[in-house]
Amino acid sequence: MEIIERDSIVDELVDELVPAELDWERLVVTYPLPALALAAIGGFFLGRRHGREILSAVSTYAAAQVSANVHEIIGRELG
Repeated sequence: MEIIERDSIVDELVDELVPAELDWERLVVTYPLPALALAAIGGFFLGRRHGREILSAVSTYAAAQVSANVHEIIGRELG
């Protein structure tokens, strides 16, 4: 099974956190259910510890994106 290379923020973050010699993408493709379970457990504990900060950051990001899209739409209609 071939892994499709994608440049994303998530890939960059995981690459920074995981040692370079560990081929995490191949492990996820080979063992998808254990990888999903590990991600769910990690997300659960991360959410329990930093849930409010994460929710605040996500809502701030979403509000900024909505605002930018509204400004873009208004700009197109006025222009």
